[in-house]
Amino acid sequence: MQITDDKKDADTPTSLRTLKLFWPYIRPYRRGVIAASCALLLVSFALLSLGRGFAFLVDNGLGDRNPDVLDLSVLAVVGLAALLGLGSFFRMSLLNHVAENVMADIRRSVFAHTLSLPLSWFETARTGDILSRLTTDISVVQTVLATTLSMATRSFILLIGGTVLVVLSSPKMSLVVAIIVPLIVVPLILLARRLRAASRIAQDRLADMGVQAEENISAIRTIHAFSREMMALGRFSNSLDESLSAALIRVRLRSLLAGFIMFMIITGIAAILWIGGRDLLAGKISAGDLSSFIFYAFLVASSAGTLSELGGDLQRAAGAAERIAQLLSVPAQVADPAAPRSLPHADGVTIICDKLSFAYAAQQGRAALHEISFTASPGQKIAIVGPSGAGKSTLFHLILRFYEPTSGSISLNNIDVTSMTRRDVRNHIGLVPQDPALFSSTVLDNIAFGQPEASRAEIEAAARQAQAHDFICQLPQGYDTPVGEKGVRLSGGQKQRLAIARAILRDPAILLLDEATSALDSVSEAAIQTALLSLMEGRTSLVIAHRLSTIIDADIILLMDKGSIVASGTHDALLASSPLYQQLALHQFT
Repeated sequence: MQITDDKKDADTPTSLRTLKLFWPYIRPYRRGVIAASCALLLVSFALLSLGRGFAFLVDNGLGDRNPDVLDLSVLAVVGLAALLGLGSFFRMSLLNHVAENVMADIRRSVFAHTLSLPLSWFETARTGDILSRLTTDISVVQTVLATTLSMATRSFILLIGGTVLVVLSSPKMSLVVAIIVPLIVVPLILLARRLRAASRIAQDRLADMGVQAEENISAIRTIHAFSREMMALGRFSNSLDESLSAALIRVRLRSLLAGFIMFMIITGIAAILWIGGRDLLAGKISAGDLSSFIFYAFLVASSAGTLSELGGDLQRAAGAAERIAQLLSVPAQVADPAAPRSLPHADGVTIICDKLSFAYAAQQGRAALHEISFTASPGQKIAIVGPSGAGKSTLFHLILRFYEPTSGSISLNNIDVTSMTRRDVRNHIGLVPQDPALFSSTVLDNIAFGQPEASRAEIEAAARQAQAHDFICQLPQGYDTPVGEKGVRLSGGQKQRLAIARAILRDPAILLLDEATSALDSVSEAAIQTALLSLMEGRTSLVIAHRLSTIIDADIILLMDKGSIVASGTHDALLASSPLYQQLALHQFT
């Protein structure tokens, strides 16, 4: 499935479902949320009390010309202001503390969940889009939790409390309030749904732009080599324009909502002031009551305006939250068995593949492997050869349990791998891929990735066996030299030798070599082949080879074509009996 597909509303998580999804992350910090809520109520109470304080100040301090009452009133107002400042401090600090912790937990959970997803999901998922959900979307939600949500709650309390106090000050205002509030709320509800959808689309287009940037930066050498800078810029610009268009649609909806609500608020205030002013002139209310009345009217207006502004942020966060929820809702890979079997200690591990078949989900059921059967015993070197697309790498993926077979089985020492945990299966395997993955750390860390608890002496011994020690010592900081992102500071052959050293350090019972010497020159290849021969002693070794010269000495050669084993035997036997193998040998040895 693609995580960037635009879904209809019926297919996306509802607000309630999204809230339930995030509640487990908030629950451990509920005490902080409760404390922040108390501070929020304190701030709201202080603001609502200021209106009556101003009324007392005007009527009793200024109206009665009493300096003592004036002093007392001013002190009361200053005390309320201090309470307001203290409450605001605690509200912001507590909420930001909670938000930072909650977002860290969500990021950790999203990343952990991503690591648990089956590889079939990554066939269609895009790295840039995943990173966008892990960074941008979560940052949007964090802003809402830390600031927007508390401001919206405070504004809502002030809107309701101020409205009640306005009505209590003058019952005539209830008619104005009864007209204004529905005119504000109804458009808010109607536009909120469209704004939420627009926000979701804007986040998706922003993720698309991130994908374009990530892909082009990763392929920067290829872009320069083919002089395709303008093409890359054009594709990024198109993605940027789509993101801009989606963002402008969201902005227009927010602006329409804010403008309409602001018009209604100002109109309502004008009506309220007109009624209050006439009552003052008629002697029906005092100057202090009018002052508090104006204060509460302003409070109601500003709170409503704030809510209209924050509504767009809330809807944007809702769209981002749905994108995060959608990623978290992707089913993880098939769980390990509840009572797994363990591979008992033995001198070696025998691999048995019995009528193994498999089809990739993205290939719509077309079989990548069809009834593969063979046995690989300890000390044997089994070579797997065949044209591109024959299914050689797919076979490795199944042995590593990256995928589950459609039918048939793989067993280690007569134990079906599906009855073991994936970790247990993989702990017995050392992999050297054709295109090794290096991390942007040091040479030492990259080799130690195969066995993190290994000592430095063991790491250096593995590097020597992989013919990597000499070039490592020539690096600026030796084993402590950073290799750069994806090993960009090393040559292809150097990266290959680090991958071999990583596998040697792991000391596995099973070796999977996917054209392990493809990136080496002839001199280094000969040295590595010698090292690999000593490494293979006593181990079960499967070697994918495109160059037949590297596997002439294999105990058994499995010749694959179109997902099936079409012939097997030694090099000489296949030369004598297999037309396909003869063709491969003819192309290479001549």
